[in-house]
Amino acid sequence: MPIIVPDSSWYRAKSSEAGVACSCPYANVHKCHRYYASIYMLGEAQMITSIGDEKKLELDEFWKQSDLVSVIAEENTGVGGLEGRPSSFSNFCPEVAYTYFRYYASYIAKYVDEIDKDIGQSVAEREGIENDWRYEWGFLAACHFLDCSVYNQIDDFNSKGIGKFDRLAHSNVVVLIGRMERCLESNDHSGVLHAASNILETMAKDVLGDEQLASQTLGSFIEKYKKESSLPDEIKNVVGAIYNLRNTMPLSGHGSTSEPNINMQDAILIAATTKFVVEIEYRTKKI
Repeated sequence: MPIIVPDSSWYRAKSSEAGVACSCPYANVHKCHRYYASIYMLGEAQMITSIGDEKKLELDEFWKQSDLVSVIAEENTGVGGLEGRPSSFSNFCPEVAYTYFRYYASYIAKYVDEIDKDIGQSVAEREGIENDWRYEWGFLAACHFLDCSVYNQIDDFNSKGIGKFDRLAHSNVVVLIGRMERCLESNDHSGVLHAASNILETMAKDVLGDEQLASQTLGSFIEKYKKESSLPDEIKNVVGAIYNLRNTMPLSGHGSTSEPNINMQDAILIAATTKFVVEIEYRTKKI
């Protein structure tokens, strides 16, 4: 029986078969504890930059309140091996595993010794399977996000909160919000503003429902939006202000040789305000 090679082609095929997106909608440190734990453990193993102490305290407290944290060691996300030489990765988020190991897996481990490695590589060479993980790894458990052992719990957790909003908003808006959050987490302040502007433009086109606006910029139809949106004028003015700031801020979606003058506090305010405006608009639209 051929082995499973859980690369990007395999993942896309599984997603298409199930009729779902090609990436987990909860691959975010604030939406999935396993995703957070996987990123954290890679940092602890010094394979990637570690999460800062302040951010870790914030996330630990957040997930402590959720009752989703594992209570037995066997369910914990873990990295095994000698210090400085990690060799096994268990209960991992498949999205994180793919990002750093090129395979979607919940468990992946190196060969026990050189003898096992020689045998595994010989078999891989003989079978000639494309992108065979056995050239590098001795053990691997393929995993699509729908098959992740915590997916149902995480789906339920998010459905009780932001997940409900995800189902109201346009899917492109949800994707862009995730992008904005990732920019915020990576201290990309100009990226936050760029994403926020795209979110508001997409939202405005969606709620207005005018196909003629599809290829237009928000600046070209901002007055139409302000006239037809049922939101208070103060909120609609904020939409225009964020978009106008994006048009003048370097590194926020247009070329410039100047340095951006936007800091973390500005980025946090812009991100929070954007989500606030979008949620009000979509919940009002539903009414």
